[in-house]
Amino acid sequence: MNRLYVVLVLLLGWARPGQSQPANPYLDSLTHRLTATPADTNRVRLLEQLAKATASENSAQALLYGQQGLRLARQLRDAYGEVALINQLADNYFRQTDLVSAVRYYQQSVRRAMGLPRAQRLLTRALLGLGRIASLQLDFVSAQQYFQQALQQLQRPQYRAEPEELGVTHNNLGMLYLSWLKSGRPYPDSTTRLCLYHTRLALNILRTTRLPKANMGQYLNSLGLVHAFDQQFDSAYYYHRSALRLFQQAGKSYGVVVTRIFMGTLLLEQRRFADALAMTQPALPIARQLNLSPLVVGCLNIVADALAGLGRGNEAYPLAKRAHELRDSLNLVEREANLSQLRLQFDTELERSRVRELTNRNQLQALQARKQRQYLWGLSSFLVAVVAGLVVAGVLAGRLRRQRTELQATRAEQDRLYALIAHDLRSPVMAFGGLADLLTAYSERQDTVRLLRLGGRVRQAAESLRALLDNLLNWALSQRGELRPVPEPLRVADLLAEIVTLYQPSAHTAGIALEVPAATEEQLVLADRNMTLTILRNLVNNALQATPPGGRITVSVADTHAHQLQLAVADTGPGMGAPELRRVMSDQPQPAADPYRGRAGLGLRLSRLFARLQGGQLDLRSAPGQGTTATLSLPRPGQPAGSALRG
Repeated sequence: MNRLYVVLVLLLGWARPGQSQPANPYLDSLTHRLTATPADTNRVRLLEQLAKATASENSAQALLYGQQGLRLARQLRDAYGEVALINQLADNYFRQTDLVSAVRYYQQSVRRAMGLPRAQRLLTRALLGLGRIASLQLDFVSAQQYFQQALQQLQRPQYRAEPEELGVTHNNLGMLYLSWLKSGRPYPDSTTRLCLYHTRLALNILRTTRLPKANMGQYLNSLGLVHAFDQQFDSAYYYHRSALRLFQQAGKSYGVVVTRIFMGTLLLEQRRFADALAMTQPALPIARQLNLSPLVVGCLNIVADALAGLGRGNEAYPLAKRAHELRDSLNLVEREANLSQLRLQFDTELERSRVRELTNRNQLQALQARKQRQYLWGLSSFLVAVVAGLVVAGVLAGRLRRQRTELQATRAEQDRLYALIAHDLRSPVMAFGGLADLLTAYSERQDTVRLLRLGGRVRQAAESLRALLDNLLNWALSQRGELRPVPEPLRVADLLAEIVTLYQPSAHTAGIALEVPAATEEQLVLADRNMTLTILRNLVNNALQATPPGGRITVSVADTHAHQLQLAVADTGPGMGAPELRRVMSDQPQPAADPYRGRAGLGLRLSRLFARLQGGQLDLRSAPGQGTTATLSLPRPGQPAGSALRG
């Protein structure tokens, strides 16, 4: 799918409450009021409104207003105004497709808004912005998580969300699922249904509110894109035509250009080249006047394709060449690398915050236990001569002993967990250190070929660190009782296909053969999808760490038991002896020299827990020089819970 077309689709979901551009008299009024307002919080609000009002017509001026307002808000220590200006700058950079700057500002907004109770609406806007940027990178899972967090924020009782806010969030979700469908990447079976559901729900909600014509035009465009994807061309053309009329009536040139691009694309799909040319040509000079490269590239591509379809290749060639040059100037690949790094750092920061929250909760439990102990001693002293007081004191003493026992168990579990984390962090950290040394050495020798090959190894190390953080969060949730399995019939073929998609690039980079057989449609297991995929990811990731270059990893399916089905991951690594195998299967951290060190930490422990929660089990078989085989046994559909263990 054309990445620039995805940009335009996501810009539709970008509409938010109050974003419509005011008329010119109102803009003149804001400018006049700005010159007469002193440097106080009122001036900060005026600069924010001006940055919002000029975003569509004069992007450079909008950024100037935003930066000026942000400096003033920080000087005045206006925390709310600072978050509002940060959000507005992020929105303006996103509109210009400067995604690196946009994601930095959105992340700043999330950090500041989390500690500011009255800035919860600004937090929702920032989450939506991060979700749109993740969608643009085709990281649809992360985008879905950001959008769902924003929706949960709106649905909190104390939030009191406006109908328009809910409509905008549902519209973002609809455009996310549409982009996922058009990307050509694997997507869940429910994606098409969710796309239609959220888009129609957004339009139904927003029709009940008094919206500016430009905002309603954006939502009509969204519905038109969904109908176009569903091959309902007449309905799609109707919605786009209605949106174009609203944008023209409101005098919104940006919306006119975007809508004409969508209509031109729709006409090209129907091979109506002359109509596509007539529809898109008027938008090209407007796009150039707006100075937004994605719009110019979109217009040039449609006009060139239409001319080529009409047999006017001599006219189409220079336009297509110009579009290609503009697309190259956007530096999409470099931006994606920077965005991936920023998102990884931001996600790591959030994971650390959650771990700190768990630690603070343990400290709070200890403080409460000390307070209850003090209360018990005081009460025992006061009622020492009273039988009823002795009974009450005995009850409280029993409760205190139970809490003390639970606290000691919690501390012991925390110490074991920290030891496992420290051990598992060693490998990715050492990998990053080695890669840094190689990067310096190759740079000094100007060895470009080997320098380019380091990208895959850096990504593999980052994925290993990301997997560790995911395992840590899942472990914390399971210990708090917030993570419960939801068993459902799952096709083994779908599980294996997802594992191949995820780890085939890493195996290829490491020079390891990853062999996964094709499972039959009848091979099903009764399990929780997320837990099962977490187990398989950990097993394959551990096998990659233990297998030397030139080795082989084999994933097999054993269909020999009436009540259970077995998934096995075998590698050709150095293997382990019986003492090492016993240590690996225990809950104790392993020494760094252990040949199976990648599998002896939190990931394997979490996998064994998830297997037991689903009524299954996880076993390891290994011998020195013969590799290691991890076998996951899961019940079949129709079997009672725990049948796999009894069988």
